[in-house]
Amino acid sequence: MVALQLEVLDCGVQIECIDESAHSLLQNAYGCFQRPIKQTRLFYHITPSLSGRVLMERRGGCPEFAGEPGDLLSKFDKDLIVETQKLRPDLYFVHAAVVAFRGHAIALVAPSGFGKSTTTWALLHHGFHYLSDEIAPIDPKTFRVFPFPRALCLKTEPPARYPLPPDAIVTGRTIHVPTGLLPGRIVTEPLSLNSIFFLRFIGKGKPPVLKRIGAADGTVRLFTNVLNLLAHQECGLDQAMAVVANARCYELLTADLRSTCELVKAACLQDSNHLEKQIEKSSL
Repeated sequence: MVALQLEVLDCGVQIECIDESAHSLLQNAYGCFQRPIKQTRLFYHITPSLSGRVLMERRGGCPEFAGEPGDLLSKFDKDLIVETQKLRPDLYFVHAAVVAFRGHAIALVAPSGFGKSTTTWALLHHGFHYLSDEIAPIDPKTFRVFPFPRALCLKTEPPARYPLPPDAIVTGRTIHVPTGLLPGRIVTEPLSLNSIFFLRFIGKGKPPVLKRIGAADGTVRLFTNVLNLLAHQECGLDQAMAVVANARCYELLTADLRSTCELVKAACLQDSNHLEKQIEKSSL
């Protein structure tokens, strides 16, 4: 039996694997979380079954069978995210990828299948750094975003301009790029949220579109992508309003990745310069 210890948002996670291939898979996908833990908050036991599948059991939860590696990663990831939300009800969990630029967090907010991970993968080749490709845990009091640096997960192979590393994990359903193979730096400390891009893929061969949106529009869009609304008073509406009020919000219709990244970078440069001027004024 091989044990894997992870610290996820200050919560200790212990995984005991009898199946060595499952241990290797999870270690590659969640290696950035790996460190000795003081207290186990979540305990998983993973073992092969007679049917050839893998049995995943979380203490206090219902056992689940997983088939190919992509199925195991998907089921483990979903369970880990849900249980972490229960352990950290103080955080505001948004369905978003998060990158860093000039020391601030940039959130790419959208439901599954809208291009968050692919856009993130491309942005990492343009000077951005990695926090997450799936969830943005935001402290609603400080507006800082906590990293969730699992392996970046792609549903399809990216364009040739942004090739996959040779050691990417290709499963039957997804492609996973471990954090050690990502271009740029992996951010491990919370960062202040500066900009929010609400994105949607509109198709190849079209020019991307970027436009500023107001607080009301931004609040509605953010609110519909929050994962743990019931953990907050008034179902998290006040928090959505506060988060949006402290960030610059955009609608981003993504298309050609290079052009999309250039638009995002230009907006982030403008936002960063705007923030620096505000800080200078406040210090006078």
